[in-house]
Amino acid sequence: MASSVSETTSNIRRPELLNKIDIEVNINDAILLATEDGLISALDDRTLRIWIRRQTGKYWPSVCYTLESAPTTLFYHETSRRLFCGCDTGLLHEFLVSEDLNKITLQCTYLDHQSRIYALHFSPEKELLISVCREKKLNWYSTNPNDENHQRPRGNYLLPSWALSLAMDELSRHCFVGDANGNIHFLKINPDNKCQLITTLSGHTGSVQTLLWDPEAEWLFSGSYDASVVCWDIGAHQGVALELNGHTDRLVGISFDKIRKLLITCSADGHIGIWPMNVKRSETPKWLESDNCQICQLPFFWNVRAMWSQKQLGLRQHHCRKCGRAICDKCSQTRKAIPVMGYETVQRICNDCVKTLKNHETTPLASFYDIRQGTIKTDYNSTKQIMMTVGTDRTIKMWNISSIL
Repeated sequence: MASSVSETTSNIRRPELLNKIDIEVNINDAILLATEDGLISALDDRTLRIWIRRQTGKYWPSVCYTLESAPTTLFYHETSRRLFCGCDTGLLHEFLVSEDLNKITLQCTYLDHQSRIYALHFSPEKELLISVCREKKLNWYSTNPNDENHQRPRGNYLLPSWALSLAMDELSRHCFVGDANGNIHFLKINPDNKCQLITTLSGHTGSVQTLLWDPEAEWLFSGSYDASVVCWDIGAHQGVALELNGHTDRLVGISFDKIRKLLITCSADGHIGIWPMNVKRSETPKWLESDNCQICQLPFFWNVRAMWSQKQLGLRQHHCRKCGRAICDKCSQTRKAIPVMGYETVQRICNDCVKTLKNHETTPLASFYDIRQGTIKTDYNSTKQIMMTVGTDRTIKMWNISSIL
């Protein structure tokens, strides 16, 4: 993992703070409005608020709707103006937002969850609502009011650990569920409401905090507590997964700018990463295991028999980030970044690999910018090139990031 983030900002190229909303309570979730200059927030004081930018340049709430429990996650389909909200007690509410954004009307409350809802997704074409919560269960509901008893789940799928993130390919009805163990469950919800496990994607050592699906490229992006991002090429059906390392804190937000082919990431310490996705990268190698250093052949500390026969103290095992071989510290003295393999910060490289390392392999590809705000959530509008960050300091900030794209 990366040990430090190199600040590549300058006085010219850095995010520009446009506006700030100070809120008196903790913010659980927030999403930008695509067509209006505003946002929707879910607050710990049990309120849903729609914030609209006024002529003064300040944001003021046009709606403040109080729920029976704190809202924890949001999903808004702007075309149909349908707003879905998951709550701390497990209730799922559907609202209709008025055209002038001055009123929300409760349409339905979906039941069955008994604990905090972490993520949800709504498919208007399939009239399908999926949700995950702390009770290790994925639920799906029909959102068609003409369906009998539609507020009850049409089915559920039990997970091995509680889920934190969710993404869906609406056309194929495939969904991706990231859990606390670092796994991503690749599922398909069939039209007969039966759920099929396709495979389990394992590439993180920490919980999967955020997921993003790009239906055009058929790529799945996952951000984890282990500070890494993995790009899964689902469409190629070849098991390709590219790992991106450059953050030093857990990932809290991932966005993809389809126009500019840029992956935009943000970590909890407030560092924004800009990753060009139109460049060729290589997969990180699998780490090999050995009882001896695979260069000098001296034994590692658990190889007692070799230590005794060679009268040699056991060495600590390390791994070369370029070839994946198990090596000792003496045989891996070099530290270099390898951006073509997703390592944007200095990593351990063995003495053999450093001899063949080319200049273009160490040229930085990504850039990082510190907004100096502890962050819990982000959202991005690619048309306006505006990024929203939700801070641990109970503020929502709007940034113009056009200069760093």
